Amino acid sequence: MLISLNRMHLIDVCVLLEVEGNISRGLSPDTETRILVDFHGSAVLAGSEYAILSHCWDVPEKGEKEVHFKELKKLTTMKPHKRDEIRKRGGYHKILDTCRRADKDGLRWAWVDSCCINRESSSELSEAINSMFRWYENSRLCYVYLQDVEGTLPTESNKEKFPESGGWPKWFSRGWTLQELVAPRTVHFFDQGWKFIGNKQELADTLKAITRIPRSVLKDGIGSPRPCAAQILSWAADRRTTRVEDIAYSLLGLLDVNMPMLYGEGKEAFQRLQEEIIRRFNDHSIFAWDPDGKDLRTTSVLADGPSHFRGCHNIKRVEFDEFVRELKEVIVEEELCQARLQMFSVTNGGIQIWLPLTPYHNCPSIFKATLACRRYGALVTIDLAPWKTKYYRYCGASGTLKSCPMIQQVFLAHQDDVHDNVNFELDDRTIAYYGFSYCSSFPPGVTNDSVTLTRSNPLTVVMYNRDSAHFAVVFGWCFGQEWVHVKSGMYMKEHGHSCESYVMEIYHQAWNMGAEHAHLMADAHSGKSLFYVKHIHLPQSIWAVKIICGAWKKSRRSTVTVDVSHCTGFCHDSLKWRGLKLATNDHDMPGLMSTHWFPGSSSLSVGGMQVEFLHAHQEIQLGDYGYWNQGRQYLEHEGNIFEKLKSLAARLGVDPIDVAYVPIRQRVIDTDMESDVVLSLPNNQHMVLLLKALSTSLPSRYLVTRVVQSSPHHSRHQGEFSEWPDCLTTEAVFIHYCPAFGLAK
Repeated sequence: MLISLNRMHLIDVCVLLEVEGNISRGLSPDTETRILVDFHGSAVLAGSEYAILSHCWDVPEKGEKEVHFKELKKLTTMKPHKRDEIRKRGGYHKILDTCRRADKDGLRWAWVDSCCINRESSSELSEAINSMFRWYENSRLCYVYLQDVEGTLPTESNKEKFPESGGWPKWFSRGWTLQELVAPRTVHFFDQGWKFIGNKQELADTLKAITRIPRSVLKDGIGSPRPCAAQILSWAADRRTTRVEDIAYSLLGLLDVNMPMLYGEGKEAFQRLQEEIIRRFNDHSIFAWDPDGKDLRTTSVLADGPSHFRGCHNIKRVEFDEFVRELKEVIVEEELCQARLQMFSVTNGGIQIWLPLTPYHNCPSIFKATLACRRYGALVTIDLAPWKTKYYRYCGASGTLKSCPMIQQVFLAHQDDVHDNVNFELDDRTIAYYGFSYCSSFPPGVTNDSVTLTRSNPLTVVMYNRDSAHFAVVFGWCFGQEWVHVKSGMYMKEHGHSCESYVMEIYHQAWNMGAEHAHLMADAHSGKSLFYVKHIHLPQSIWAVKIICGAWKKSRRSTVTVDVSHCTGFCHDSLKWRGLKLATNDHDMPGLMSTHWFPGSSSLSVGGMQVEFLHAHQEIQLGDYGYWNQGRQYLEHEGNIFEKLKSLAARLGVDPIDVAYVPIRQRVIDTDMESDVVLSLPNNQHMVLLLKALSTSLPSRYLVTRVVQSSPHHSRHQGEFSEWPDCLTTEAVFIHYCPAFGLAK
């Protein structure tokens, strides 16, 4: 009888015990003695039965050390002081105790992972990892050493005693020990003093409670029929490995797949593992992760790690003939084809598969897909949404489904476009002009006028209200695409809602919006505009909300301006974005304004940014406004906003001599103009509301937002100038909140 084991290094139990005995008695070991014996080829005689150790590796940071391959192999030939150091290690004592136990059990050979794999050889390490499940499976006895257990195996979780391993002994929290529990037929458990606790069959009920592995698997092995992929992966949901890649590599044998080791690939290893499962098995359960819908994000159809399969321990695979019979109850028989349904593959365009898809009534761009696996007796379903050429896993949708599913061929996204966090800079300063104010947000993550979305928190709702009117701005991230929308409705008090409960209600409704509004935002950004505007009328009111969203920068940041204006209700499509070709909302500008570049302008460095200035050929002051005469390059002066402020002070309820209106003074960062001073309009709430008040009567005017005050005897370059004339910035057009936001076309 032959057992396939590939290349394997085994410890000669009798030799190691003899060597240790001689050294302990002060005798020198025989240098010709071989402690590790190499078995080459594809087989080991069945008569060469061996014991195998399952344990948790010692932690070097705690001063603990294992014994490695070359150290054990050269134990008899190395210098005495080095040998003595090795013999003092906890790892060496585990090897000795394993051999003593094996000797008592009548076994000549033993295998311990720390010292029986030459990890300096990448090919041998890869071969060992792919063979390890079989090595444990073919062992005569497996010894489980629980270094943090004394006496008996605990039957209840104790987080005070085992705080770093989920309340159970450390061995149950490690990734590699999962296959070491399942693969061997005979497993003996020992406590920290190598006192026998019990075997796997005797402890099956306790082990099932700790690991969620069925008693049948613990008693009889993984066998045939093998549990579905989702169930096996659920056993590893709470386990960890030192190296990220090992959480995937430690599952190869359990899932009956092979793949090369690529240390350094990180989380890609688990993705490759899932792809190998798809290539080898027709198992829909690989898509059934997160069955309770706790992971509220849009992502590829493959999970990030085993933790996403938590809750899948009761999922069972459905054979495809049974799957087809059940689908006949809701799908026309002519559309069903078992051969088509049971075949899917990984391609460079995604995972090609045929699935029954049923659209939602209230969000037709989201589909519920039915899988050939069961949980609690019912077929498992997942939500999918199309983006470009692929379908993505979608979470959070709710509502009723259309009556009949359709069998469709789709390409499922199996790779995520990973992005950093997305940041929206929120400018809502003008809403106070008409009495609106911030009410609440959910999740409560709006800080310093900034909204941050992450992969795990891709949605935020910010709510504003005024008496009987309210609206919410929804910020979302879907398919790697950012989106913004306004949700409005009847005032919350009429329905007995508090502000906080209402914003949460909108938050849950907003999950149905993501797919549609991500598409709308992507379509808008396909143009050449720098800013995009959306106009939304508030029902049963005289108000409209205007959202201006800036094009995304490389830093994954965008400014979103929120404004309220009067509206008759006869307005355009509230879902569509319109492009604004000329606009700016820099931090130093009081709100959104249009940019107009003039020929002959000069670029100066002010406050760390480049600003274009135009030579003034007339007397000009900060805050002057009027129409621009393009032919004469001349501002047709109509007035000054600081003069207007005096007449509007009572209406705005402000003091015209408030320091908030004092211009900002900055130096020109230019070696030739170091003595020159730039005066700029302040960028604060007071100035923004002043511009808002003026916008209704003075649309499309040009505004002087900066002037340069120069020294009367300033020289520039090599030529002498009696005076560098005052300049006006060309950055802003007055004003930005009227029809088309007052922006010059």
